[in-house]
Parts: sequence; structure tokens; C-alpha cells
Amino acid sequence: MKPILYGLMAVLLIGLIVLTILSSRFQDRIARLRLEAAAEQLEASRNVSEPPPIMRRFAERNGGRANGPFTVLSRQRAQMRLAPNQPFFDVDATQLSGTRKAAFVWQATANVATVVPIRVVDSYVRGHGLLEVKVAGALPMAHATGPENDIGEMMRFLSELAWNPDAILSVQGLAWRQIDDRTVEVSAPTDGGIARVRHIFDAEGDIVGIEADDRPYLVDGLSQPTRWIGRFGAYATYGAYRLPSYGEVAWDLPEGEFVYWRGTILSFAGSS
Repeated sequence: MKPILYGLMAVLLIGLIVLTILSSRFQDRIARLRLEAAAEQLEASRNVSEPPPIMRRFAERNGGRANGPFTVLSRQRAQMRLAPNQPFFDVDATQLSGTRKAAFVWQATANVATVVPIRVVDSYVRGHGLLEVKVAGALPMAHATGPENDIGEMMRFLSELAWNPDAILSVQGLAWRQIDDRTVEVSAPTDGGIARVRHIFDAEGDIVGIEADDRPYLVDGLSQPTRWIGRFGAYATYGAYRLPSYGEVAWDLPEGEFVYWRGTILSFAGSS
């Protein structure tokens, strides 16, 4: 009996050691992505397009500077769900975002179904998107790369300019188009095509929503261009910045709106 017990304990110990090593490697990979995203900012040219006046006023009024920090760092507390018929689970996350070139690294931890620990990285670095989800930061759960992921992650970066006013004034390669007095479209090229997102302003000049007509959405393993929307609100002050403290994003599906992320910004600051 004792040899069997000792054998089981040895297997468990080996398994724990392997999980720890794999989790450490995943965390190292995330750290390298952050370093690469930051390094990109130092290589950026000054090929910056002038945003429409309503967008420039928003950026400057909310702390944006053309010579501001190269990256900004936010800490978030949020809820997510993986399908319309599933419950939300709590997420703690941080995000590093570039202000000279389109780049971000979002890393998060959560417990799915209250007992399954996961670690997530969602990023756009050096022109390529990446989504990785691992149980305990070690066992693969989801992985996405490729041209469609590139365009989807660039759309995410463009959609979050309300949380990155420095980028509005300084990110290279953006193209702007004012559609009406409360709507501005911003676009950028990717390996998957042109990413386009519309920003919606209220009467006071604050961004209160975003929308895109064709963000790639996986249905039964196949990607389909799908309408994607977001909302911002509860503007608050974070040091030198004034930003929405609340946001949510959703897919506009035939069966109805699927809100899959909603959260608050706990802290925000320039990080370099």
C-alpha cells in the first residue's frame, strides 16, 4: 500500500513541478511581449495624421499630449463570459498600451466556473495579434493568431482610444474621417486588411461609444465579419488624465446583443 501511495505522491509532485515550469514560461512570454510593445514605441516615425477637431479636442481636454509617455498602463477589474448563455466570471487585468505605434498587451487572471484558474494574454505587438488562454497559466485552452486575428486586435486598439488620449495625437499610420458632427472613423492597415472603428461622441464632446461593422467573430470554428459595439461612461480623473471609468463591449448577433466584457478602470498612468 505504501509504495502505491508514494508513487501517487511522486506523480503529483512531478505534475506540480511541470505546471509551475509551464506557467513560469508563459509569464516570461507575456513579459517579453510587453518589452517588445514598449520597444516599438521608440522606433516610431513622426508620420502622424491630424485627427479631426472633435477628436483633437477630446484628446487634449482629457490629458493627451503629443510628447507624452511612450506607453500607458491601466489596471482593470472586469467581468467576462464566453457565450451568450453562460454566466459572467470575474477578471483582474492590466494593460500596457503604446502611444506612438499601435500596440498593446492585456494580461488577465480569472476563475472560470469559480474553480478553474486561467491566465490570458491578448495582444497586438509588431503588427501581429495574439490571444492565448491557459488553465493555471500552463495548459492550453485557446489560441488565436493569423491575419484575421491581426485585424481584430487592431480594431481593439482603435476602439480603446478613449482610454489612450496620448495615442490619438501621436500614433503613426492612422487615417481619420469625420462622418458627422458626432461620429469619427479611424482606420489602420493590417496583414488582414484595413481595420476601421467609429467613435461616437455625446453633446459635451466625450466619447460614449464605438462601433465596427466587420470584426471577425468565431462561429463553429469559422470566422465571420460581425457588427461589434462598445459603450463608455462615468468619466473620472486618473492623475493627469480624465477617462471613462466604465466600459463594455458586445457582439450584435442575429439572436440579440451579446455583452461579453464589462469592467472598470482602477488606475491609469503613463509608464515610460
